[in-house]
This record gives sequence, C-alpha cells and structure tokens, in this order.
Amino acid sequence: MSAPFPVHELPTRAAERVASQVAFSLRASAGVLAALALIVAAGFGILRLMHPMTFPIRQVEINGEFRHLSPAALQSVAEDVVRGGFFNVNVEAVRRAVLREPWVREVTVRRVWPQSLNLQVQEQQAVARWGDAGLLNAEGRVFRPDPATFPSGLPILTGPAGTEHLMLERFRYVEQVFAGQGLQLAALTLSERRAWSLDLATGPDVILGRTQFVARVQGFAAAARRELAGRMDALRVVDMRYTNGFAVQWNTTAATATEMENHGQTN
Repeated sequence: MSAPFPVHELPTRAAERVASQVAFSLRASAGVLAALALIVAAGFGILRLMHPMTFPIRQVEINGEFRHLSPAALQSVAEDVVRGGFFNVNVEAVRRAVLREPWVREVTVRRVWPQSLNLQVQEQQAVARWGDAGLLNAEGRVFRPDPATFPSGLPILTGPAGTEHLMLERFRYVEQVFAGQGLQLAALTLSERRAWSLDLATGPDVILGRTQFVARVQGFAAAARRELAGRMDALRVVDMRYTNGFAVQWNTTAATATEMENHGQTN
C-alpha cells in the first residue's frame, strides 16, 4: 500500500519563500535608507563647507620679482574682491582684478590650506615705447601704465593701430643690423601712408620710404661704415629713397644728391 500524500509540505515552502522575499525587501529598503542618509549628510556637509564663514580666507600672499609693482598695492587689490571661504572663493575674480593693473602681465592664483591665497604675479617687461602714451612688451602687446612709471631710454615705436607686431619685428631687425657699429636706434616710425623712417640717438634722421625696407636699412648701415664714417654727428637727414645711393642734409648747410656718388632717382 502506498504512503499518504504529504499535503502539509506545500504551505510550508510557500511560507518560507514569502518570508525570504520580505526579508530581502527589508534589507533593500534598509540599504536605500542608508544611502539616502549618506546623501543627505554629504549634502549638509557640502553646504557647510561652502558657507563663507567655514575656513574664511585670512591671508593673501603676493610673490614675484617687481620693479614697477608694489606687493602691498597688489595685495590690497586682491583682498578687495576676496569673498567667501577656502572652498568657494572665486579665484578667477581675484585673478582678473589683479590683471587690470597695467604693469601686471600674468597672474596665477592658488589656494593654500586652510585659509590663504597665493598669487604668483609676473610683471610686464617693456622693450619700447608705443607712441606717446603706451609701452610695448616683448610679445608686441601694448599696455598703458602711468607715464610717470615709463622706464627711461626706451626707443619709441610709432605706427597705425594693428601694426604693433610688425613694428616690433622691424625694430629688432634694425637693431640686429646696427649691432657692433655704435648706431643706437632712438625711434622707428611707420606713417599712415606706410612710409618708414628711423631716428638715431646721436646722428641723423633716416628716411626709408614705403618699399625695400631691408635693403635700405642695410644700405644705410654700409654708408655709415664707409662714406659717412666719422661724420654722423654733422648729419641732420639721410634719405635712402634713391635707386643707387642716398641724399644727405647737414646740420649747418643743406646738401643734395649731387654731393654724393652713384645717386639715382627717388622712389
């Protein structure tokens, strides 16, 4: 005779499965609640860190090599725009404020834990004056500090707006050609009609014209070594706009092209 069917086993297994599902759900819910609690706590923590009174900036340090800038003045400029604490201070706003100072070329702002800002400031280096009211740096960029702070002895470059890089390039070329000849460039000018001229610190003004800049600079340098050697101080103007020579005007009497050899037509 066969054994009786175990009718009591099915309800027991079903109950076990239900209990297991309930336990899983409770564990999952507990995990979600724990995660939410961590998110809320992190949010409160971030809000706390971003509060201006949490680790407030108490010190601004200025570093760099300066001839025309005052570290104390730069510090004052930076402190005027410092708002907030260590984590939410706007370092870009501080950088822009200091960059507005004309003698400042570049600024790097760095947070220093727990309550300081460090500013590395690079000062502009003027290589020439730009007209009457500006200076030109080594990258051909014009900056306009107080004229009272202009370095003395700089050559003066004058030209139409937008020609700064060209002027600096030609200035460097002339200096290279004149090197070793005792010729010191005092001014280089490009007129609105795109005509070039240059002035020497001790010597004549030199008219170069609108074309053949390189050839005429080299021609003048050669004449200064030969035909004009020892007479530069007596010259007022040298005009290089001649095909095969040049014309001169003396400080005391005017001279024409016929006084020099191998002169051609002006152009």
